[in-house]
Amino acid sequence: MLKRNMTLELVAKFNEYITKILKYKREGNFDKALVLIDDTFKEIFRLSLKFFNSFSDENLIDMIKSGGSVNSDKCIMMAKLLEEEAYIFEIQKKGDESFCILLKSLNLFLEAYINNNTDSNLKEHFSDIDLIVEKVQEYKIPSYIQYKLIDYYTDVHKYDKAEDIMFEIIEYDDFSIDSIKSGIKFYESLLLKDDKDLSENNLPREEINESVKFLKNKLPANS
Repeated sequence: MLKRNMTLELVAKFNEYITKILKYKREGNFDKALVLIDDTFKEIFRLSLKFFNSFSDENLIDMIKSGGSVNSDKCIMMAKLLEEEAYIFEIQKKGDESFCILLKSLNLFLEAYINNNTDSNLKEHFSDIDLIVEKVQEYKIPSYIQYKLIDYYTDVHKYDKAEDIMFEIIEYDDFSIDSIKSGIKFYESLLLKDDKDLSENNLPREEINESVKFLKNKLPANS
């Protein structure tokens, strides 16, 4: 109960900070918003914003693990703060910095979504995933994030979007054996779903079977 109360207090504090950050951003007070983002990182994670911008995605996720598991709420907090920083950089015409930080944010949001549990208090922020994807999709997204996006789109029944990313990976890898096998595994998992679900979400069973056949034909005989 004590741990639960501490989590709720942290979430309440985070929501208060986010409200102020968004207010500053609406008013065009970008410097104040960035200072408050930095202060929020220091308050919640005990490190300044510049450290988070320099950390690798793996380092960031390690920071919000507890007992080997991802703390979804802290993961979402980190993702949301980085997202708002990236949007400010975009407004300030710092496109490269904005893109790199948005990728970190997207990876954290997806990690939180994949590891989400019923105790998460900040699930409403998962709606930001699609907004970020719209911002970064014209660039090359790292494959480890693409695979998480496939899991996300599959879970929300956007099978056609998941398929688009799967084939992008396969084509980018020039039909490597590993990517082909990942594609076959992806399609075979979809075949476990019912026909209505597949058809309503733009990937009917017939197309899936054709794709599986196509990919299996691309595999070397001994693989």
